[in-house]
Amino acid sequence: MVTIKDTTLIKSFNEGDPMAFKVIFDRYYKILCSYTYHFIRTPYAVDDIVQDIFVALWNRREKFDCIEKISSFLFVSTRNACFNHAKHEQMKAAKLKEFVAQTDEAVYDDYIIMAEFDQKLNHWLESLPTECRKIIDMSVSGMKNDEIAKALNISINTVKNQKVKGFKILKELYKDEYLTILFYIFISLGAK
Repeated sequence: MVTIKDTTLIKSFNEGDPMAFKVIFDRYYKILCSYTYHFIRTPYAVDDIVQDIFVALWNRREKFDCIEKISSFLFVSTRNACFNHAKHEQMKAAKLKEFVAQTDEAVYDDYIIMAEFDQKLNHWLESLPTECRKIIDMSVSGMKNDEIAKALNISINTVKNQKVKGFKILKELYKDEYLTILFYIFISLGAK
């Protein structure tokens, strides 16, 4: 049953009266929030959806000639917005799942590359005399010359000389791979 009060309200609303909008807003806001929560159990999303629906109502205010049409618009629009929100959330979840899978794959690939790297580096270092290998291995693991000297109870100059000797041997043994060896050692030092 349409009342004179509703007719006056609609006319004022059509003309852009903010007070008429406030009456409609107050009449439907809480019930639309409950209706939205029925579909979406995320409070922040509920409020956003309902507010967006009221903005859409205000932008179309001149098209409504009775309160029933406003009510119908609000509930249908809210339901559709909830479905769209749910669809969007599903797409976000699927993309996140895909991203996590790709990230896990990339991390796994990094582990494989690092394992191959360590294996190759160990192969190259095994070619060196024992003391020389020990010093270069400690250096590759991130130790500084003075730390190596202290750990092995030798002078810093001995450490430096053994490193030069070791790189010279690697250069002679692996001429074609020498730059690769240096690159691997550089990468190893950067990873520490």
